[in-house]
Amino acid sequence: MKNIIKNKQDGFIKLIIVIIIALLLMKYFHVTITGILNYFHLTWTDIMNWFQQALNWFKDLFNSVK
Repeated sequence: MKNIIKNKQDGFIKLIIVIIIALLLMKYFHVTITGILNYFHLTWTDIMNWFQQALNWFKDLFNSVK
């Protein structure tokens, strides 16, 4: 049981470190999330639609398993 808790803590710490490094790189290269979206010609509504489609897909997946 202690190994599971330790692995979860290590994974969480690694995730925090990756996020901090990503934010520092974004600050260093003057990159913003909006700039990335503009580069790929995406809007916030497109992204929300993708999340909605993913959520519906997961719901259908779980309903098909029952």
